[in-house]
Amino acid sequence: MVHQPRNTWISAIVTCLSCLVLALGGLWPGVSDWATAAPADPVATNTLADRVPGNLGNDVLYYIVVDRFLDGNPDNNIPDFAFESAETAEGTAEARYSAMNRLLLQHMYDPSHRFMGMYWGGDLEGVIQRLDYLKDLGITKLVLSPIQDNANGLFYHPDINNYLHDQKGATIEDDFYRHISTAYHGYWTKDWFEIDEHLRNGADQATDRYAVFRRLLNEAGQRGLGVVLDLTMNQTSPGHISTEKPELGAGGFLFGESWFADNGDVYRHGQRVGLHWDPRTGERDPDHWFHPPQIIWDFDTATEALLEDGQISGGMPDLDQSQPQVEQYFLDATRFWLTFNQDSYPIAGFRLDAVKHVNVSFWNKFEQLVHEINPNAVLLGEFFGGGYRLEPSIRFLKQTDYISQYDFNFSEAIRRFFAHDRGWDGRSYVLQEITQGRDGQYYNANPLERLWHRIMNPAETLEVPREALDAIPDAEAKGWVTFIENHDQPRMFSFYPDLSDRAYASLIKYQFAARGVPLIMYGEETGLGVPYHPDHEGLFGIGGDPFNRPMMIWPNSPGWKPEVYEATRTMANLRQQCPVLRYGSTRYLQPKGSNTQNDLFMLRQPVTPDDADPACPQVLYAYSTQGGEFLVELDDQVQAAKLLEKGQEGQILEGLLPVRLQPEEAKVFILK
Repeated sequence: MVHQPRNTWISAIVTCLSCLVLALGGLWPGVSDWATAAPADPVATNTLADRVPGNLGNDVLYYIVVDRFLDGNPDNNIPDFAFESAETAEGTAEARYSAMNRLLLQHMYDPSHRFMGMYWGGDLEGVIQRLDYLKDLGITKLVLSPIQDNANGLFYHPDINNYLHDQKGATIEDDFYRHISTAYHGYWTKDWFEIDEHLRNGADQATDRYAVFRRLLNEAGQRGLGVVLDLTMNQTSPGHISTEKPELGAGGFLFGESWFADNGDVYRHGQRVGLHWDPRTGERDPDHWFHPPQIIWDFDTATEALLEDGQISGGMPDLDQSQPQVEQYFLDATRFWLTFNQDSYPIAGFRLDAVKHVNVSFWNKFEQLVHEINPNAVLLGEFFGGGYRLEPSIRFLKQTDYISQYDFNFSEAIRRFFAHDRGWDGRSYVLQEITQGRDGQYYNANPLERLWHRIMNPAETLEVPREALDAIPDAEAKGWVTFIENHDQPRMFSFYPDLSDRAYASLIKYQFAARGVPLIMYGEETGLGVPYHPDHEGLFGIGGDPFNRPMMIWPNSPGWKPEVYEATRTMANLRQQCPVLRYGSTRYLQPKGSNTQNDLFMLRQPVTPDDADPACPQVLYAYSTQGGEFLVELDDQVQAAKLLEKGQEGQILEGLLPVRLQPEEAKVFILK
């Protein structure tokens, strides 16, 4: 018997197992997909000229809940200037409508900034006053919460406790306004062709209702800042479903009481075009603008049809875009805003709220119209939970042509990892797989390794699905929007009260160093949050909606964190200096002494030598949970390493870069 070398036997075993995997393809669903070669990435070179859906380049985005940013014009805090007094048209339906709005406006504004569901005074004038701050921070595009005209009214529920307590253990006597929600957030739209009176200036009422927004576009444009409008086209405002109390599961507004001047109706330049409910007759939807009432009780198990036709957020009237009049209304609104201020600085594009709740046929017509008017328009789709690991979001991207998405999978993974919440997708392995795309470990594993993975983890809960990686080119995923906080999720310092400032700064540095287009939620740059309190529980836990939307704070204010701000500002400006952070490939290193589960050493490199920028060819991100001293092995061509924060030169000895890290500290190096 001839003895073969040991490595030959191993090779033979791997070959046999590979054959077994291929043979099992027809018996074991999914295995045959692993064994076949993936299609080539159509944008494999990923040069700087590549254009991907979304039209985001080397950008830094900043999302603003306008009402919570800055009160630049106190005269619009109770904006009754938008409605005629009763004396001017006494006895008419218009007079009654105006009187109702004027009355409701008196109960919607909270000057104390304690009742989280009420208006606090932020407006477009306030955004204009902080444009220089945003430019200096390193922002390239602002994303505004919806500025279109929202319904005036109050939604009441006795179990809602939207009161901002100072500290743990603080209490408040029962008060009506702690149980109130209003449309301060902008997502209860009634007129998609007007600007809400809370955000504009009363002095413009008689001449140009859009004057302050026009000035915002021009002043932002002069500073090189684009303005992206949030456009929510799925639902209107809370309104009555019928005159009779609905049975459980039969639809209707089951979760509280609402007092609104409008019952979910739709307007166009102030004229009602879609009646949701007629209080005189009890007739619902006589104009055929809405889906029949259906409540979505479980978003995880709901069918695609229910997601499109059902009512979100407690049963708000759901618009039916398959109706010709509804479709045309929104296409007209899209054209209106895209061509607004076209002779000077038009809007940069749209953030598209709740895209999975509107049928794809409409989105196809919408994006084609946008592309015809402005091929460079930004289109950012919020498919909640979207990313590589949510198959419906990948299918949505394949069914559309110009819309990108928010990467929720990335957000959840980085939030949990840096907060030491490292079960499941908070593991470093998940971070690496999500950020590397087709360069990931599992995607490039040999058949034996894949089989072993499948045996040990049949559900593939920690893996990025190969089907998703094959469906989306790496270049396209690099154009997805990455974020730490958004207007639904809890703020980090509220949800993780033990999170250190150093860990939070390291988290921000990682977001900006990793693939994708970073978005800052207003106040993220200084660790904005609310004090921990058991009653501060909103959507998705302590600190969630609405407690993730406190009033913005400014330098030298109580709670301002200068170290976090400087880390954000430094990294945001680095994005502009180093295109490799937007367009480059990702590789993870494992220096001697590092721990793969607790440490991250991420190298961003150009995809091809032709893409290299002489001023910033490579960037190294280094982080350690426990801290320590590490020797990072670099490529032979790297001659110098500049520590970003202090401008110090790192000493490279025989291709090794010494890196000393404190616990939870991150350092960023520019390699040349």
